[in-house]
Amino acid sequence: MRVAAASLDHVDLDGARRGLVLSLADEEGRVGLGEATPLPGFSPESADDDRRALAELPGPLGPIELPGGASAARAAPQEAALAAERALAPLSSRLRGVPAARFALETALLDLLGQRLGVPVSACLGGHRPYAEVQVNGLLTTSVALPEMLERARALAARGVGAIKVKLRSRGEDGFARDLEALRALRREHPEVELRLDANAAWSLDEAPRRLGSLAPLGPRFVEQPVAPALLHQLGACEVPWAADESLAVEGMAERLLDAEGCAAFILKPAMLGLLRAHELGRRAQARGLDAVATHLFDGPVALAAACELALSLPRPPLACGLDAHAGLEAWPAVRVPQLRGGGVVAASGRPGLGIGAWTA
Repeated sequence: MRVAAASLDHVDLDGARRGLVLSLADEEGRVGLGEATPLPGFSPESADDDRRALAELPGPLGPIELPGGASAARAAPQEAALAAERALAPLSSRLRGVPAARFALETALLDLLGQRLGVPVSACLGGHRPYAEVQVNGLLTTSVALPEMLERARALAARGVGAIKVKLRSRGEDGFARDLEALRALRREHPEVELRLDANAAWSLDEAPRRLGSLAPLGPRFVEQPVAPALLHQLGACEVPWAADESLAVEGMAERLLDAEGCAAFILKPAMLGLLRAHELGRRAQARGLDAVATHLFDGPVALAAACELALSLPRPPLACGLDAHAGLEAWPAVRVPQLRGGGVVAASGRPGLGIGAWTA
């Protein structure tokens, strides 16, 4: 297969954020889509960096060859990921430090290959899996007033969402005490919900064990990223398990965390890791007995569809994933994400590739 043409569409979003939609066309007219929408203040690159990394396509791409030559029917679906990896090899230096651009290019290639093979991107990543649905988790934050947070929790429960993640936004000891009271109120109203917390790397190595101990009576499944990304492997086992998020993007850290005491899960953000790397880490985490969670980066519909396909590609079902529709999608052209269903569920689209089709801005 040969990529015959490439194009980039720019989408201006709220504030300083911008998105890029990559379209790759093969010689038979199929179009594969990818998206790069870095999050200012969080992603290591800007949209301009991603645009430069994706310039001059398809020229730098290597050949895209599946076993069996011209006969796509003879290739196993998961061989598509290896074919995409080989095609990207000539771009390895250009894609270093721009994970959203890598995510876009990998997604577009797998979308194309999935269409050619007649299988979804999830099968291209991991072969056909025995599950076809994944629950989504809800998202709350302690930065809003307590009555508003509780009202949002009730709305999530009414939709059938059984897992809620709460971002702990307050700082300092007084702020943590306020967050703790809000969480106690949430737990009283929703004693059965699976509760997850996210400290956003705000605690020190000295503070983290004590604060995790204070949270233990609430029964959270885990606390994401309690300490700075480069320090997480030093935290060790605590009264509440913890999960790795931003640390996974630190070179060599994921390998350390696979065997770290206290680590319960990997949080897989393909916009920060690349789609192929996110799948690799999810597969390796599950092989070590850790849980996996796939999540978006509040990006657009193409990236969200790709993250849903990641969640559907792992050896066993992930925990409820951070793949719910979000308010930021309203700034994008209206594009249906075929994997999103009602009732807090992501499900196989039943379509080849991403299942979106051609991009129309």
